[in-house]
Amino acid sequence: MRLKVNGQPVEAQEGSLLLDVVDVPTLCHHPHTETQGLCRLCLVEVDGRLLPACATPAREGMEVWTDTDALRTLRKTLLEWLALTTDLSLAPELQDLLASYGADPGRWGALTVRKGRAPIRDNPFFLRDYAKCVNCRRCVDACGDGIMGVYALTLEDRGLLAHPTTPLDRPLPETPCVFCGNCVQVCPTGALRPLGLEV
Repeated sequence: MRLKVNGQPVEAQEGSLLLDVVDVPTLCHHPHTETQGLCRLCLVEVDGRLLPACATPAREGMEVWTDTDALRTLRKTLLEWLALTTDLSLAPELQDLLASYGADPGRWGALTVRKGRAPIRDNPFFLRDYAKCVNCRRCVDACGDGIMGVYALTLEDRGLLAHPTTPLDRPLPETPCVFCGNCVQVCPTGALRPLGLEV
């Protein structure tokens, strides 16, 4: 297939997603999970509409724009709100994105809803530090449909209070968790990390 990206002709294979042919920031997308379209960082403009590149199939003749002023402003604002509500100290890729977009979380005031959560140490293998969680849901998907199929993690609450947890908020050893570490591997922010890295 042939399409245009930022005015330049690009070829794509049948069945490709836009994310396979464009260079845009991502957060919730991971190649080994099925999480798609949650973080909105990968939004692109197609025919005047904003679409998530990680969930939009490439089509013949598409005209895609990845770096318009509106998209840069949107990404900047999304990144600012992540930094405002979440401890990103163990997320160097997000810190780099904040710098590259000139993000200034302080312009929104102060909001520490997620940052106030205490780490959970309920097993000998890894720490659950939801103050660092951006709700990308990679861990929930890796534990569930995406990789393992054991469903030891789920999502609780809504909006800024939403966060991964265990069913009925039980300690991990009381869930079907087999401590495979897949949730830790897909976490982009250090919210789940091996014990011994308690920053």
